[in-house]
Amino acid sequence: MESYYSHESMNEAENTLHYILDIIPVGVWDWNSITGEVERSPGWYRMLDYDINSLNKDVYTWENIIHPDDYSRVMKLFEAYIKGEIQIYKIKYRCKKNDGTYLWIEDSGKIVEYTQDEKVLRMIGVHTNIHDTEISHQKLREQNELLLSDNITLENIIENRTRELISLNRQLEYEIAQVEYHASYDIVTGISNRRKFEEILLKEIQRAKRYTHDLSIILFDIDEFKEFNDNFGHKKGDEILLNFATLLKENIRNIDTVARWGGDEFLIILPNTSKENALHKAEVLCEKIASDLVIDFRSITCSFGVTSYVEGDDSNTIFMRADKELYLSKKKNKV
Repeated sequence: MESYYSHESMNEAENTLHYILDIIPVGVWDWNSITGEVERSPGWYRMLDYDINSLNKDVYTWENIIHPDDYSRVMKLFEAYIKGEIQIYKIKYRCKKNDGTYLWIEDSGKIVEYTQDEKVLRMIGVHTNIHDTEISHQKLREQNELLLSDNITLENIIENRTRELISLNRQLEYEIAQVEYHASYDIVTGISNRRKFEEILLKEIQRAKRYTHDLSIILFDIDEFKEFNDNFGHKKGDEILLNFATLLKENIRNIDTVARWGGDEFLIILPNTSKENALHKAEVLCEKIASDLVIDFRSITCSFGVTSYVEGDDSNTIFMRADKELYLSKKKNKV
């Protein structure tokens, strides 16, 4: 009788907790560092206008919705807290909503469980909507600064600034978008270029350090590509590069990144992937390329080099290892 009562009480307590999490307006999150999973309450999804449970339950979801201007500040505080350098984790920043706009939230969390070797095992926290308050404070600060520097009326400030900002923002958004695109994407294939690759690789190396995740990269080189250019012309060569890049892009996960390093060399960044799995992925892709890409009855083949992140690596050392593996692969293929 006693065990039945305890079981019933436990179920009632769990049901009560689910009801509470479902109705409270804040977003509750629960991170397990061993499994990498992050559970989020229904209120978290509603606050950001996403369908409940529509996003992946991992840290990438959280990192990817943080405003780029706030990202470094948030990661610095988070890392300081989980390393024990500070005692409190509490910070304000902007999160991307489902419609692409950003919402100011206050994020506070606490480590509630450690592993036997005193590493963080579990952390629970809350996202609170502070958008209206934060925007009001910003507007008040802006208005006070303008009023102190000029004697014109508040009505004129609002009217003039609104007109100017609307016009400037439209022009700046367009120009920035154009500059960012050309600076980050390859003009022939439309995938990330060398600069964007180095930026993403550095970020993934930091993630691998932060969460002790695996990280691998694959470097591809199209075999005898110069002969294709010589025999069919550079326009046909560009078509091969585009088809090659498209095939790679269509056969990777949404957390992976494919980039063109230059010439006929391409790279794939594979977060949370061991070297063994990356080798298998490279072999599968090479087989698919050889079967799907055919020019003048001749299959396109490629060589590859695979390596994984090791402690102490930077973006240069990990790339150099992949390049060395590619060199050995091409040498082996010619024997």
